[in-house]
Amino acid sequence: MIVCLHIPKTGGTSFNFILENNFGFRNCHTNQTNRSTFTQADFDFARKCYPRLRSIVGHNLVDPAQLTVPDPFFMTILREPVARVISHYQYSVQRGNNKKSFEETLRASENIENLQVKLIAGSRDLDKAKRFLERCAFVGLTEKFDLSLRVLERLSPYPLKLNYQRRVVAESNTLKDALKRDERMSELAREYNQLDMALYQFAVDEVFPRLCAKAGVNPEEKVPSYSSDAPRETVNYRLSKVCSKMFRELCKFRYNVLLRDARPRLGNTAEDIFAPLLQREPARPV
Repeated sequence: MIVCLHIPKTGGTSFNFILENNFGFRNCHTNQTNRSTFTQADFDFARKCYPRLRSIVGHNLVDPAQLTVPDPFFMTILREPVARVISHYQYSVQRGNNKKSFEETLRASENIENLQVKLIAGSRDLDKAKRFLERCAFVGLTEKFDLSLRVLERLSPYPLKLNYQRRVVAESNTLKDALKRDERMSELAREYNQLDMALYQFAVDEVFPRLCAKAGVNPEEKVPSYSSDAPRETVNYRLSKVCSKMFRELCKFRYNVLLRDARPRLGNTAEDIFAPLLQREPARPV
């Protein structure tokens, strides 16, 4: 079973389209629970709702290795941390209610301080995050998205149609471009994301080349893009959307009415949604 941790602003929404298009009612988007974590009990409930489940994907698969999953194919996609942080900040301004400056947000927000390590490990534990990447059957890189898909095509336990359309595209990149030109802001982003910088470098230097070799792919190869302006939405894709809506309604009844589940809500990733789960102390450089 594919278990895909979707780290925000890494291209995961485009990859979600691939899973939906391939697996239909056998794909579960764990965000539909609207809880900031996805536990073993949540997984067991999802399997009852999706009897032929083949893949789960979501932001809330925090510390995914703690789940007991049959024949897990763990995977995630990483992005160069400064680029990810700047993109996430721009998203929080354009689609959230963030009125703070980039510097103020860095000092206060869990979303843009070592988020990749924290989601993978469940805490600021770099060694644990590295161990998970070593266990993963696939780790992609946003900067080599199409090459990553070529690797996945060779390693996936299931045949995959990999055509995708870029999704959640910024309405404007003016803010992002200005921050990228400001070396002081880039240095500050690196300072507050030292764990993510180390994890990303580990993936680039060791994990991704190893997976490329296993797939018989040159890690420096230039591959044609799988992107399409209008990729064909299959019957599976439409089924996935219908089942996802039904699963969301079942989760509302289960968690809000039956269980009165008090876990923090997942909400909108443009907001600082991970703070209730991840915050041990104020965000700070390591």
